[in-house]
Amino acid sequence: MSKVKIAVIGIGYLGEFHAQKYKVNKNADLIGIVDTNNQRCKEISGKIGVKSYIDYKSIIDEVDAVSIVVPTNLHYKIAKYFIENKKHVLIEKPFASNVSEARKLKKISEKNKVILQIGHLERFNKAFVELKDKVKNPLFIECNRISPFKVRGTEVDVIMDLMIHDIDIIMSLNKSKIKNIQANGISVLTNKTDIANARIIFENNCVCNLSSSRISDKIERKMRLFQKNSYFSLDYQKSNLDIYKKIKNKDVVSIKKIQKSFPNNDSLNDEIDSFIKCIKNNKKVVVNASDGLNSLTYALKISNLIKK
Repeated sequence: MSKVKIAVIGIGYLGEFHAQKYKVNKNADLIGIVDTNNQRCKEISGKIGVKSYIDYKSIIDEVDAVSIVVPTNLHYKIAKYFIENKKHVLIEKPFASNVSEARKLKKISEKNKVILQIGHLERFNKAFVELKDKVKNPLFIECNRISPFKVRGTEVDVIMDLMIHDIDIIMSLNKSKIKNIQANGISVLTNKTDIANARIIFENNCVCNLSSSRISDKIERKMRLFQKNSYFSLDYQKSNLDIYKKIKNKDVVSIKKIQKSFPNNDSLNDEIDSFIKCIKNNKKVVVNASDGLNSLTYALKISNLIKK
């Protein structure tokens, strides 16, 4: 395969960024963008310099793969169509509206032997990439994710919108099964949960506290992780990682701090580049359907606990 022929389905706020990244990717040929909002689609197609389409079915014979960046309730229908036509799919998080849809998409992708990647882009943040191999047996993880209110994304609650990123992260770092979940949340500006906190305990006794809010005057995406003789502080927004290690010199114990910064971090670009390379080289994706299904399963459990 030379260049991967690709289209972006859904050209809203995030979909436009997907299109921009594919357009400049040396291994991708962006053949078009698709959106039911014809005016918006033509505006972005003119800006980027690609064809615009209204119906996603009209491009089926022109592509090898698609990015699906539409509202969550449309994920299943659109992804199913492309997978059944043996097209590779990158689908934005959350994977689907419910566990049943996610399981069906996973099964269909396996049957048709196509790549299905889920868009948990924090896995591609260079600070996280630096951290992940240093984590051995986490004891305590604290995640805080807050954002100013935007109408975009409010078709789902804050757990499916924001917290699901951190659910995916902690499950990728700690492979133990989840033993117990406690959760609280409130709705403030929408009829869904806008602020949430969850305490997750794994079978290996690792404890995780997750807090998410979409009602703030700033953006903050941070994680602290503690394990025996070391701890880590990660800022996704700034792509900074602080490493603290216990050092013993004879009878003197001290803490050594190492600071790492990645000013050129572009998680979405790296996510898309990884997707394209996996297609070209027939490699396993970083975030697969099982990962997306697991994070969706526990995000929905947290949502349901809060609703009770």
